[in-house]
Amino acid sequence: MLKKQYFLPLLAVFLIFVLAAGCGTPQKKRQIQQDTRNESQIQVNTELAGRAREAAGTVRGVKESAAVVIDRDIAIAVKVERFDRLRLKRIRQDVHDRIKELDQAYNVHVTTDKKLFKQLQVMELNSPREEPPLQELQLKFNKLIQDIHK
Repeated sequence: MLKKQYFLPLLAVFLIFVLAAGCGTPQKKRQIQQDTRNESQIQVNTELAGRAREAAGTVRGVKESAAVVIDRDIAIAVKVERFDRLRLKRIRQDVHDRIKELDQAYNVHVTTDKKLFKQLQVMELNSPREEPPLQELQLKFNKLIQDIHK
């Protein structure tokens, strides 16, 4: 058994580590909060999103696609079914290349994840109406891009 003279100092050190680990804002949240800007600075490009959706549809194996363009980022999700799912990496690369041909200045983010596809579809429907404030849309968009790259 631990001697009483060592118990209190060990307990104090343990509590200090627990409190230190729990304090502070995670780095990712801080980065997302810094990315927020005035709504007038956030630009949603629905025309380019439509062209990106059409370009993704021309890739063999893609059944459906959803795209959102905010500032200099294009996020696109494609739905791939059946045996085409065996070629996901190649399909993502082909979609990326086709969309990059549309405009070299944009960063292209491609996913085949079904959950992210649904999230992007919802964002796509809400972006022209600007129903959620643009800052909120920007935060969701940045979170989606982080999820694509996980």
